[in-house]
Amino acid sequence: MIRSIILIIGILVGMVVITNQSKAQKNTAIYGKVTTISGDVYTGPIKWGGKGAQKAEVFWVEVFNGTKTSNDLLQYLSKSEIKALSEENEDGGSWLNIDLGVLSIWDDKFSDTPHEFKARFGDLKSIEPKRRDRAKVTFKNGAAMEIKAGNSEDIGGSIGVYDFELGEVMLSWGRVEKVEFMAAPKNQEEGFGLPIYGIVDAGRKGTYRGQIEWDSDERFLNEILDGKDRNGDKKIPFRSVQKIVKGRNGVDLTLKSGRTLFVTGSNDVDNGNRGVVINDPEVGQVKIAWRDFIELNISDDDALRMSYNDFPASQGLKAKVITVQGDEYDGLIAFDLDEAWEFELLDANDDEAEFQVVFENIKSIIPKNYNYSMVELKNGERLLLGDHRDVSENNAGVLIFPSKNADPIYVKWSKIDEIIFD
Repeated sequence: MIRSIILIIGILVGMVVITNQSKAQKNTAIYGKVTTISGDVYTGPIKWGGKGAQKAEVFWVEVFNGTKTSNDLLQYLSKSEIKALSEENEDGGSWLNIDLGVLSIWDDKFSDTPHEFKARFGDLKSIEPKRRDRAKVTFKNGAAMEIKAGNSEDIGGSIGVYDFELGEVMLSWGRVEKVEFMAAPKNQEEGFGLPIYGIVDAGRKGTYRGQIEWDSDERFLNEILDGKDRNGDKKIPFRSVQKIVKGRNGVDLTLKSGRTLFVTGSNDVDNGNRGVVINDPEVGQVKIAWRDFIELNISDDDALRMSYNDFPASQGLKAKVITVQGDEYDGLIAFDLDEAWEFELLDANDDEAEFQVVFENIKSIIPKNYNYSMVELKNGERLLLGDHRDVSENNAGVLIFPSKNADPIYVKWSKIDEIIFD
């Protein structure tokens, strides 16, 4: 009997150890192998870019930005449709000035259009510098695309690798031949620092859960929240903080020890705060303005973490498009004649709240008027979003590919009643 009890206790203890190890093994830091033009190889956590006011990206959920240099989808439109789009585009149709080549969306061939490219690092397989301002980006599904810098600093900057034997190695863009992303080894430490996770209450703007950037800046538990209380200056590491509640001209802090204090006197805790960014696995990236922020509860819930293996390979955006006339079309789609993969991001705002919603998380989109659309997420949340071409009358419309051999069907944005994603 005693032996049985000891055995059971041993099994339970073992299960706890395994569970704790499993949590420790879910590494959220960008990790990979960097090969230089000389053939040198460095493997470890990666710090991507970062210069001027831009901080380096170090986590899988952070976004790689650039401008697409290829997209031949407009060849499927008639000259009159292209002319109409050019006349309707608020930028004078400059993005329509392309050389229409040969496209098969099934072979992932593209040509030339300055649409933005945005994808989380976790959706990428590799990046290969091609010129000072160009890179070949390969996705997890094997498709590839050439990206140029545009207004982004993610192309052309330095790349840092924390090599186990050498420490941090900084490489200039011109020295890099290829960066290959991969899941970190099970016992790999969390790269350049442990991230902050939490739940943000933004009132009417919603409640979001995930990896946090406080003041659009602090991302690590060892970073400091600055301010003053009645006894003077305070520099409080986020690892000590349990809850932050906005108050008048400051915040009420609750520390993990249970201690409470009111802190004011810095942009970390007053109206100078640049907003709270949440990388929510069920939404995408959300930036909540300080005026909408209510409180942050810091949490270590493992469900909020996203490791490299939590980003699936894309198969192509599939949806049913319903027109205002009641026609229905099913198949692979190119949204805004541009986004064709589940990992791509829909950009839009809810007043001062900024959203980059992963298409994979979207259940449906319903245009409401010239500037707004209702975006329903797969988790049931409904977002009325506007102020961006993805959800307004400036959207170029949708191409639907019913099957591999069938001609695509073009539907203008003004003719769409609803898009329902698979």
